[in-house]
Amino acid sequence: MNKRTISLLCLLLITLQPCALSAEKEQLKNIVATVNGKPITQEMLLKRLKNVVNTDTETQRTMKQEIIDQMITDILLEEFIDKQGLIVTPEEIEKEIGQIKNTISGNENNDIQSLERVLTFIGSDIDEFKRNIKYSIALEKYFDKKLDDATLKKYFEENLCVFNGETIKVSHILIDTRNMKTEKEFAQALERIKDIKKEIEHGAAFEEIARKYSDCPSAQNGGDLGFIQKKGNFAKAFLDTAFSLKVGQLSGPVQTEYGYHLIKVTEKNEGAQIRFDDARKKVRLEVLDAEILKLLDHLRREAKIALNQ
Repeated sequence: MNKRTISLLCLLLITLQPCALSAEKEQLKNIVATVNGKPITQEMLLKRLKNVVNTDTETQRTMKQEIIDQMITDILLEEFIDKQGLIVTPEEIEKEIGQIKNTISGNENNDIQSLERVLTFIGSDIDEFKRNIKYSIALEKYFDKKLDDATLKKYFEENLCVFNGETIKVSHILIDTRNMKTEKEFAQALERIKDIKKEIEHGAAFEEIARKYSDCPSAQNGGDLGFIQKKGNFAKAFLDTAFSLKVGQLSGPVQTEYGYHLIKVTEKNEGAQIRFDDARKKVRLEVLDAEILKLLDHLRREAKIALNQ
């Protein structure tokens, strides 16, 4: 090979290298996230986002994050189902869809409302719905043998207030930590809630202290959140603590994703008498949901997830 040929090859490599790097950058830019090496691309995200219409910028941003989170979950579940050798046939999925369609068309004043219209209304589509049904059936099969009567009865007895309709009236004081980033900030917030508790223990009225210090909008009502059920829209740590308190009892600091709380139960409505056999189906659904959440948490902790935003 003569010097001219070598020079031409070198020039060609130098010319092509920036193009290759540029293409690689564009490819990386197109990737929203990777989950155990599997990419979630902009195209995949936009396909899901097509059902999100007529929303403001902030809502769309929130929805985008929720969809990315769901796509991460989808990949983790697909991997888990494959690893466990769980088979879900198209016939099983279609059978479930048929039952759901019958439920929708059977509702009063909903005769002409199709499943597809319902899905469009909630920002979904039939493909996503089928995927979720597949996961639901597969996980039902996986956990089936674990949900024996002994397990269900134990859960029923330990969580009776979930099934008997018991409600409690709750007030709380919140120190919001959602914008805190350092350990020092969290430590200061914890000390602050402890100091607030001391004020109440030394005779200060809970309602007045809530109005003075709480970061929750309920502060204007003295921290009153009204009556709540054990199965509600509150963090698990909050609910577990609240339902363990006696009327008039003040909790210690309770940490949730929102911050540190002091919780006080002001009233309690005892639930009705209920037998395990009467609640068995509901108990099974509750335990199944709890097991699925634990599994998803485990899969996320074990996974290699990288966000590129």
